[in-house]
Amino acid sequence: MERLDRAVVADKFHHAIGPQFKGGGDTLQVEKENFVIQELKNHLQQVLRFSDSSLLRTKQEAEKQQKADFRASQARVAKIQQELLLLRSQFHSLVMENREAEQALRKKKYKVETEIENWIQKYDMDMGEKQDEYEELDSVYKEEKAQLEELKQKHDVLMEEFNQIRAEQEINSRKRMEAEQELVRMVRAATVIQAVWKGYLVRSLLRSKRRKRSKSKAKDKKEKGKKKDKDKDKEKGKEKGKGKGKK
Repeated sequence: MERLDRAVVADKFHHAIGPQFKGGGDTLQVEKENFVIQELKNHLQQVLRFSDSSLLRTKQEAEKQQKADFRASQARVAKIQQELLLLRSQFHSLVMENREAEQALRKKKYKVETEIENWIQKYDMDMGEKQDEYEELDSVYKEEKAQLEELKQKHDVLMEEFNQIRAEQEINSRKRMEAEQELVRMVRAATVIQAVWKGYLVRSLLRSKRRKRSKSKAKDKKEKGKKKDKDKDKEKGKEKGKGKGKK
């Protein structure tokens, strides 16, 4: 910033005083330095004035902000105090309500505890009665179970006998059916045999009759054949005689 300010001041010096001192370099240099120093002093004073005014303004703003914050904090404190008072009153009322509710709950708890105690006593009495009843039922159950086991054993024996009897009945019925079927087959076979025998007798009678007839027919055929042979021999003899006569 200092170098920049010096360059700006030098430019100002050349524009303002440079044309008056075209000759004399040393004098010009001195005047230039003096001008720069004066400008820097003026700039420093301006900076100081600006910093004082800025500091004063900052201080005033800070004081204003502090006052505003103080007023806001006082308002918040007042509001918080009001809320605290309201909460204390609510807390007190809740404490009273809770005390009343606690007393009611304690009464209810005592009532429930007495009822539970009564139910426990009643449960013990009922369970004692149920236990006695259970023992009686258990003894009856054991007796009936033993009787049931005996009945099962008897039932198993009877079932075995029944199965044997049923098996024997099935065997007997099967044998009876087989015998009846065998009898039916025998009757059918006897009927067939009788029919075959009758047929055989009939065929044998018919054959004997046919044989007699065939024998008589054979004799007739033989006689007729002999006659035909004699006639043929006669005709052959005649033809032979005619042939000899022609020769």
